[in-house]
Amino acid sequence: MASALDDDEICNDDYYSLLNVRREATQEELKAAYRRLCMLYHPDKHRDAELKRQAETLFNLVHEAYEVLSDPQARAIYDIYGKRGLDVEGWEVVERKRSPAEIREEFERLQREREERRLQQRTNPKGTISVGIDGTDLFDRYEEDYEDMVGGIPHIEINRMQISQSIEAPLTTKDTAILSGSLSTHNGNGGGTINLALRRVTSAKGWGEVELGAGDTHGPLLGMKIFRNLTPRCFVTTQCGLQFSSRGVRPGVTTVLARHLDKNTMGYLQWRWGIHSSMNTSIVRDTKSSHLTLAVQLGIPQTFMMMSYQYKFQDEDQTKIKGSVKSGFFGTVVEYGAERKISRHSVVGATVSIGVPQGVSLKIKLNRASQTYFFPIHLTDQLLPSAVFYATVGPLVFYLAIQQLIIRPYVRAQKEQELEKQRESSASNIAKKKQEAEAAVLLMQESVRRIIEAEESRMATYPHQ
Repeated sequence: MASALDDDEICNDDYYSLLNVRREATQEELKAAYRRLCMLYHPDKHRDAELKRQAETLFNLVHEAYEVLSDPQARAIYDIYGKRGLDVEGWEVVERKRSPAEIREEFERLQREREERRLQQRTNPKGTISVGIDGTDLFDRYEEDYEDMVGGIPHIEINRMQISQSIEAPLTTKDTAILSGSLSTHNGNGGGTINLALRRVTSAKGWGEVELGAGDTHGPLLGMKIFRNLTPRCFVTTQCGLQFSSRGVRPGVTTVLARHLDKNTMGYLQWRWGIHSSMNTSIVRDTKSSHLTLAVQLGIPQTFMMMSYQYKFQDEDQTKIKGSVKSGFFGTVVEYGAERKISRHSVVGATVSIGVPQGVSLKIKLNRASQTYFFPIHLTDQLLPSAVFYATVGPLVFYLAIQQLIIRPYVRAQKEQELEKQRESSASNIAKKKQEAEAAVLLMQESVRRIIEAEESRMATYPHQ
């Protein structure tokens, strides 16, 4: 997995610089350079304690560089992957190879084995917390039905809450166990479910999954899901299940057929049979700057047509604005909103929903890494201009205030800390290199001084030679 290595790690010439040779140096040139530097840096040739310590450090570095570059296999690994390639476990049991292509192949195999070991210890936690808020008293209390009410603080209550969490536990490179659960409450009535799924990758074209579930609201669940690539441009997903309850066994089947219509467009056909039978067709076009969805569904109890569009700004904060229209037997709903990245791992969004007969709602969502926090706020059961206005302007004003007072100072402080760490790291590396260079110069000067003294002593002993 060569792509896992950074460019600065692959292009590492420190060992060649230490020996003061070119990258194409022969073994004879390496040996000559190593002997010359050993004579210069050997600790026994220096009496001063500080010079002796510096000579020992440089001597060890030169010895390390020569050990790597004098070994054809280690040198091939170093030339391709740098020092990091030498640290990968397993080279000692690999047959000695001279071809760079074979070295690369062995390295990628060892990298895959290391990734597999890491996979055994990795989980992929995902969670969602949804808190439903009833804020109708903010607006409906001022309508004619409330003419006789005495003024006071509006009553706002939390009438719905749901918490769900899932984790993945890789069992082998092909098998994964997925454990998920949820707790929910609505107007004082609550319930919970727990599910265990075992997924196996059967081939490069598909996988299968078996699911077992239990809960106090729906009863035990037994399900199976299959995914299969039919062609490079087409795949199918089939899910079937048996829901056991006090009313008996309720079977259900869902099949989705998807096809790439072009580079950025997908078409979907969905058929569902069971508790909520329906047929659905949709087209999704996703490009770098936009996302468009068109969908039509015929079913019981919901039949509708839907269109949504999202525009993606090409800015640092990955700002997106979106709008959608959905109309069917249940009525008509118009939604519009925006989302924006506020930090490296956090995205915040707000959506205004205006519907007949649903009324006006404000939906606030915060994504933090793999966790999602969702706050749907129902403002009114009627189409009130004041509710639409405050649902639109309120979040925008609140976001701008938070952005100026909290987010920007926080991000600025983080960037300053990162820059300071980079400066300290660079200064440390420069100081280390400078110290090594100064030590090398001092040792060279000491060697030259000894040569001059030896030559002067010889001239004094034999003045006529």
